[in-house]
Amino acid sequence: MLTSGVKRDTAFETQIKFSGDLTIDYSARCLFFAEKSVGLAKKEFDIVELLSQNQGQVFDKERIYERVWSYDSEGDSSVVAEHIRRIRTKLALYTSRQYIETVWGCGYKWIK
Repeated sequence: MLTSGVKRDTAFETQIKFSGDLTIDYSARCLFFAEKSVGLAKKEFDIVELLSQNQGQVFDKERIYERVWSYDSEGDSSVVAEHIRRIRTKLALYTSRQYIETVWGCGYKWIK
């Protein structure tokens, strides 16, 4: 489901353009800002994919961990905060706009 501020690129069904020159190509697993590639690690892209495809929905760290790393993974959900920090740092090289919001005491969400 697409919401306001988001439009499909008619040339590629798997590309979604968000407000602020951000485009996500889900099939190629790439993130672009103003047509420049933003290099994300696999798990970083997985988090962006989860949050951006569920805009406005809050995910706590445990739920993100379970969805991205799977239920059977050994580890700790605190790794999610570090990955979110890295994603924000990488996006900050291109824009001051925030795409991932921290919902204090609850988790994270993709800003509509």
